[in-house]
Amino acid sequence: MGLPGGLFGFEEPGWRLNPLGDSCPAVLPRPGMGCHLPISCFPPEATLPPVQPLADVPITEADLLKLVGQAKTLPGTQRRVLDALIEASKSGALWFHEISRSGLRLSHFLAQCCIESSSFQKLEEGFVFTTVEKLTAIHGKYLTEEQAKSFVPQDQKTRHDAIKAEKGEPKTPEEKKALEKALAESDAAEKRKPQELANTVYAYRMGNGSVTSGDGWTYRGRGLIQLTGRENYRLAGKELDLPLEAQPQTVSKEAEIALKTAAWYWTKHKLNDHADLDDSLKVSQAINLGPNAVGGSRKPNHLKDRQEKTEEAKAIWGDWALR
Repeated sequence: MGLPGGLFGFEEPGWRLNPLGDSCPAVLPRPGMGCHLPISCFPPEATLPPVQPLADVPITEADLLKLVGQAKTLPGTQRRVLDALIEASKSGALWFHEISRSGLRLSHFLAQCCIESSSFQKLEEGFVFTTVEKLTAIHGKYLTEEQAKSFVPQDQKTRHDAIKAEKGEPKTPEEKKALEKALAESDAAEKRKPQELANTVYAYRMGNGSVTSGDGWTYRGRGLIQLTGRENYRLAGKELDLPLEAQPQTVSKEAEIALKTAAWYWTKHKLNDHADLDDSLKVSQAINLGPNAVGGSRKPNHLKDRQEKTEEAKAIWGDWALR
């Protein structure tokens, strides 16, 4: 965030730009505000006083629990994610700093992460859909109607009863073995449905190979902002110096990496720009539909939830810059 020259008489003869830049405590981390004191507060011969670097927006467990609407932290994934967020805030991690230096940016970021990860509890994309309607709402663009129907799970009793009705009551040991084999194969096929669905809807996209390559499942969405596709894992790994393409599971297994990849995606696609303008629609489009969809007519999934959660986050952190 630079200083808007001339806005406060910065260009008066005999004065110079504030050499402290963004370290000046008078610099507000709010878009377009810049330094709220005139540059003339430092004449050319002035001895500059020591200043504290601008602190990141503080993130506390109490505030995070307020965001998710809970009285206490759940054990497991949520506990690890909250610890990672609090640690990043305390340490002023460089990879997180451009987001956490502004209350408005942090509000948009944490609201989206909260929705994407089901209140910081899930770091891996699920591929079990209970109805065709829910499946097509998310992935319908990449499936035929028949495919969508085939990927919706059936309960075991319904499947087994259908197979038994087709084959009839077994009368010999061989027929009994054949029936048992058919039932077992049906169960195995049911377990493969999520994997086959991911491979189908993500084939030939985002750097993935064909359906049979298995890339769709291997590089499915993971992290606080669902990192998806071989190409994104490769790019994020390269820029974060992490072996993510070779070890994609670490994005969901390690909370710090889940947060790092989310911050990487956010900054790479310049989502701070949309957050600075408080444009939750464009932020949501970039997160849910991809950066190329920003500004288009397509509405992201769960847009209302994303916008409401952003407002809740802003009530917690949004005015930090003015405190």
